[in-house]
Amino acid sequence: MRRKLGFVPVGVMLVATLAVAQTPAAAGAAAADAPSASATVAEARATIHGRPSTEADTAASAGNAYWTPERMRAARPAPMPDGVDTFDGEAADRPGRIGAARDVANPAAPRSSTAGVRAFAGGASQGTQSVNASPGVGRVFFTHNDEDFFCSGATINNPQANMVSTAGHCVHPGDGGSVWFDNWAYAPEFTDGVALHGLWFAKEFTSVQGWVDWGYLWWDFAFVTMHPRNGDRLVHVTGGQGLSVNKSKTLTAMLLGYPGEAPYDGQSQYYAQGGIKAAGAQRVKLKDCPLNHGSSGGPFLRAWDNDLRFGYVNSVMSYKYSGNMYGPYFDDDVLDIYNVAKNKQ
Repeated sequence: MRRKLGFVPVGVMLVATLAVAQTPAAAGAAAADAPSASATVAEARATIHGRPSTEADTAASAGNAYWTPERMRAARPAPMPDGVDTFDGEAADRPGRIGAARDVANPAAPRSSTAGVRAFAGGASQGTQSVNASPGVGRVFFTHNDEDFFCSGATINNPQANMVSTAGHCVHPGDGGSVWFDNWAYAPEFTDGVALHGLWFAKEFTSVQGWVDWGYLWWDFAFVTMHPRNGDRLVHVTGGQGLSVNKSKTLTAMLLGYPGEAPYDGQSQYYAQGGIKAAGAQRVKLKDCPLNHGSSGGPFLRAWDNDLRFGYVNSVMSYKYSGNMYGPYFDDDVLDIYNVAKNKQ
């Protein structure tokens, strides 16, 4: 099942096919019951004011002029896709390539100075602790249909030190359109409404055609490569989360993001933590998660280190149903998409 988010698309899409691509299953309500094995990558150049974002200084000048503090405060939490509640188990998993469990990338410490450690409050699914905000998690801003929205995202360590992970519905509405969201910016460790490490602007989106064309929930993820800022690369400034694939679907996870509906206001990081479970077709879920709209794209982190303030991205927040937060299971198909994006300048 999928939902067209009601956005009017912006941007231009390019589509490339991985070696393992197959024809997707028919779209519509049957999607949740008849999952596709397609592994087709969808790519697009990011835009600023509808124009391709090809040069870092130009993107920064136009992007910073657009995203004033007032406009960032006024941005609304992005809608999440409609989802379905799914059982705890494996039987409905789509055909997929699940290889050996591995850590694809390890967390990377920042090379330049960052702001001091900031504790933040949040809901906890199981147990409580004092949790430190991560400089490797931030708030995402974008424009669509002349409206400004926000999601969440996380830096990912990659060879070019320029990658952010987020939800597919934070870059494209998943409605089969050929265009993507505009004015895409990332504010790492956004705290009390302030972009502590400045705004960084998207250069290119990499997602999955299964999300872009059919809105399949198990592929609601994307990687975004970012322009340098003042000559610096994103991961060198903020540090980066690691990336894990094919790990157990029953492990302890820390979820970080920017919920924007009451009792939250989207101005600082919040967390939920607990044991995740397998959920239907290649998804995982955290039960009784207090985070809400605006958290979309924030990471499920395994092996969270509260002193380092980093862990390994193992999924991203996709949708809520019956109080549970769902995300796509990261397997070899996700690794394929990461490998397409990781060396982009």
